[in-house]
Amino acid sequence: MRTKRTTSTSPEFAVSVVTHDQDSGNALRIEYDAEGGLLRHAIATHFPRERWRGDVVGETVWYDAADNELKRTPILLGRDPFAG
Repeated sequence: MRTKRTTSTSPEFAVSVVTHDQDSGNALRIEYDAEGGLLRHAIATHFPRERWRGDVVGETVWYDAADNELKRTPILLGRDPFAG
């Protein structure tokens, strides 16, 4: 497991923390506001190779601070799972 903390000047969030499992490729991203309050989080899951469809190798699911699902986006081969 590897964790990276990034500060941002983005109006969407002030800090993001990404924890990445190098073995599975799965990851968790948590975004906080300037006061340290939770804004949203995302779980990126890579599928087993037999479930890959073209360039789609997984799925990222975004949740708000109350754990309500916001959106689902595909993970494309070789791309950042939190892009888009």
